[in-house]
Amino acid sequence: MTLTLAALVREREFGLRVLAGEGVVNRPIGWVHVSELADPGPFLRAETLLLTTGLQMGSPGEFVSRLKQAGVVGIGFGVGLSHASVPAGLVKACQKAEMPLVEVPLETRFSDITKFVADDMARTAVREARSTAEIERALIRCLAAPDVPGEIVRRLARWLNGWAMVVDQDFRLVAVAPAKARRELKRVRAELDRVTPAGRFSISWSADKVQVSVHPVEHMGGYLAAGTPKLSADGHSVIGTALSLLAFQAEQTTAVRRIEQTVRSAAARFLVRGLSQDALDMGVALPKPPVRVALVAGDVAAQLERAMPEALCIARDGYLVCVFERYGVRQLAEVLEGQGRAVVSDPVPLDQASEAFAQVASMSGALTEDGPVVVTNAELLDKGLLSHVDTPGIRAYAEALLAPLRGHDSSLDLLGTLRTFLACDGNWTEASARLAIHRQTLRYRLHKIEELLGRSLDSVGTRAELWVALHLDN
Repeated sequence: MTLTLAALVREREFGLRVLAGEGVVNRPIGWVHVSELADPGPFLRAETLLLTTGLQMGSPGEFVSRLKQAGVVGIGFGVGLSHASVPAGLVKACQKAEMPLVEVPLETRFSDITKFVADDMARTAVREARSTAEIERALIRCLAAPDVPGEIVRRLARWLNGWAMVVDQDFRLVAVAPAKARRELKRVRAELDRVTPAGRFSISWSADKVQVSVHPVEHMGGYLAAGTPKLSADGHSVIGTALSLLAFQAEQTTAVRRIEQTVRSAAARFLVRGLSQDALDMGVALPKPPVRVALVAGDVAAQLERAMPEALCIARDGYLVCVFERYGVRQLAEVLEGQGRAVVSDPVPLDQASEAFAQVASMSGALTEDGPVVVTNAELLDKGLLSHVDTPGIRAYAEALLAPLRGHDSSLDLLGTLRTFLACDGNWTEASARLAIHRQTLRYRLHKIEELLGRSLDSVGTRAELWVALHLDN
């Protein structure tokens, strides 16, 4: 801890006595200077204790005013030489300016005070160096912790007597200490948003008597932020150590993740090739059966890894092949919304993943069509041949086929009648019940349809063409 004027006064060997400014004697002493100039201010730095006998002091009020402007922490006035006692005018001026004034007896040498302060500063520097070395060693030991960023942040916040946090590239909290420092995230993000268009830089500012600094973490894409009442040179050094360790850990994590992805991709390849036992022998966690296989179009590999960590993925021919648990379809759809499409197999046991892969491979044409972002095999089966005959030529033929019915009296709803009749497989009783009309009315409408089309509805071929045309019309 830095020596204060109050602590110096308590050293009995010096025999110091406070005459003014008793309320502010706890200010730290940054240095000691001896001067008999009337205006020593230009030669002083802030937090200096000035020792003088007042030989050329001049006006006490002006003398004190100049020293206060220079940031002097206090005045030590030596008595017994030029002045038998401290001048009353100086005492009054110091009281008015709240400048600490200390009487130094004749037997106390200024050099002894200077040496004592210098020795204390040296001792403080050694203590701080030891403290810095200790925290840096403690931070290095954090690399063995289960939660490396969390442990680094906790130790750093305690040492700074403030707070610290790590955020990822999306400004999500990775670690924070103490917990109440979460409220600082909004301010940190606002400052980063202000400067990041120009690049990733270290920035700092002061707010509410707290110095805040934010630094990019290499190999991570995120940032380390710290707040402390006073950030010393040692504080910068310790933060630099924390940054290096976070970057190292991020690089190692990335390397491990790449290895894991390679192993998991190999397991997925074994599964889709029908080698389920080989996949089990890889030693990675496989999705719980039954599983689905998806063929995914879209640059969503990173999002899928975060949202579906249990999924096994392979990059293949511009697509992703994913093996995941049967209930992951909704998660997959949420990831793909606005970013891609996928075709998904039926759920199967692990040892049938190869058949599921063959199934989605046959469904790949649906990836270029419009519709939902996730298409299941059941949805394609429901479409039947329609998914293959919906072409401009077929649509034109269908429109021409149904045109006579559109142009007729709309009050009869011939298209609706025909649609219901075919949906009931030609069952007159069921169709008339659904339409809520008499059987004779139905007979009249169907006769009118045959008349307009020039075809018999008894023909299976005619019914099939009309059924396709009506579905395309939908």
